[in-house]
Amino acid sequence: MTPYTAEGILALITKLCAIPSISGHAEQENACAKLIYEELKSIPCSGGNMLDVKFIDCEGDALKRKAVYALLTPPRAAERSVLLTGHFDVVDTSCYGELQPIACDLPLLTEKLKELGGLERTAQADLESGNWLFGRGSMDMKAGLALFIAAIGKYAAQENLAVNIAFLAVPDEEANSAGMRGAMREFCTLLEEHSIKLNAALTGEPCFWTKAAGQTPATRPYYTGSTGKIMPAFLAVGQGAHIENYFAGLSSALMIANVVRAVEASAALQERTVDGVLLSPAACLSMQVRRDSYSVTLPERSAAYFNVLCVERTPLEILQICRKAATSAALETLAAVSRAARAYGKSVTLPSIDVFTVSELVQMRAAQAKITKADVMLELEQFARSVPGELDAREISLRTLEHLASSVRLINPAIIVGFVPPYYPALYNRNRTEDEMRLRGIIMETVQEAAELAGDGATSYTEVFMGISDLSFLGFQGEEAALLALKDNMPGWGVAYDLPIEQLLTLDVPVANMGPAGRDAHKDTERLELRYSLEVAPKLLLNAIDKIARN
Repeated sequence: MTPYTAEGILALITKLCAIPSISGHAEQENACAKLIYEELKSIPCSGGNMLDVKFIDCEGDALKRKAVYALLTPPRAAERSVLLTGHFDVVDTSCYGELQPIACDLPLLTEKLKELGGLERTAQADLESGNWLFGRGSMDMKAGLALFIAAIGKYAAQENLAVNIAFLAVPDEEANSAGMRGAMREFCTLLEEHSIKLNAALTGEPCFWTKAAGQTPATRPYYTGSTGKIMPAFLAVGQGAHIENYFAGLSSALMIANVVRAVEASAALQERTVDGVLLSPAACLSMQVRRDSYSVTLPERSAAYFNVLCVERTPLEILQICRKAATSAALETLAAVSRAARAYGKSVTLPSIDVFTVSELVQMRAAQAKITKADVMLELEQFARSVPGELDAREISLRTLEHLASSVRLINPAIIVGFVPPYYPALYNRNRTEDEMRLRGIIMETVQEAAELAGDGATSYTEVFMGISDLSFLGFQGEEAALLALKDNMPGWGVAYDLPIEQLLTLDVPVANMGPAGRDAHKDTERLELRYSLEVAPKLLLNAIDKIARN
């Protein structure tokens, strides 16, 4: 059992980080899950408290990875419940260069960096201070898990425990969140079996030292929400022609280029957080002509997909905005070809460019083949399963979309609008329910308490975490139809990607971060702030759980 002391928590952090559980390396991820399981199983209970610990097989995960679940309950039924959650996978360590072999050995790496020196100014100052521990997973986010495991041990020994404490640690957060998505159904079933309704969820994600716009000093931010992310995708279907006869065809490359112009950094897709911070603009992550070999035929198919951050907008609303962008791109394509034809002294009759959503294309396939929509969806699922499973989820989705487009008789060139994986629902505190208002108040108090305990005043509150996190899968703040628009317009659904829709629509859990503090996640200077993480954060966590427990 890990004692709830600075020394005990630090020892567990070092032990967890020593396992290089890089996302996608199933053997190491499962080794880390095993260590977490064993640490929890070693916790003795007093006063009639019960601690249930289980592995959860991540549903649909081809790598057969496991999550770890635990539930601490008092002998008398407690009315209130809190979830402590986080991930045990880490990002790749290749950025460490020649230090890669010791990137997960935190004490050794820190000492080696002291010998070598030459870090960026802030990192070097932190290194020389002796208050920071460097290494992969140190702050993102094995320190948070160590803190949670030690806290469960402390509460398990309480004679008058007054709260249910659930725990969920998952793999793959840094990649496609296969861990959280794959664990949610069984996790919710286990809670239902114990009649547990969660009143709050705390993540062990750290307070990333952040300097906000217009803010002079950096601070450790606490938040009560998580930004959403969605990936709109476009397939342009043009008309082939030999390049010697350019105006007899229509280049899908030109069509998709105009889609990128219409969507990239589009004001129509701009959103602000609840406290007025502008999210990063829509950005194209892939733009490609879809052909396997060299050809002098005008490209017949091209595709692009985008990263879009969101807070309020649902998949349905974003689909509608993207459809308008595709229509604008279609008109600009025709205008550009017309201008070029005039410049070449050509008289051309251009076809229309139709715009369809994926779900509309499914309906067209059903009507043309005289089969049901369910039949078409089964066709697409079977095709997606025939695509090599080692391919990227987005590639599987795009190939499935191309297969659908090939099965439909399109009269004109077309731009098809849909989504590719992944999707992270936005989740933030709307101050609607008693639980939301209570947790918001607790976090406000935590920020003030943290500033006093740290002695530097460098803590702050923000409505929404500006990165992506697994907290997104603890509820969907919208109507079912808006979420189903994602499913109906993501080719390869159920194979390339899946969501526990029923659980998303049922869960409504206020969230916040309550972890350690650090800097430079994902970099070769990732590091944990020791005094804050081992002395301040443990006090803040206990105080927050105790406040959540009160009726």
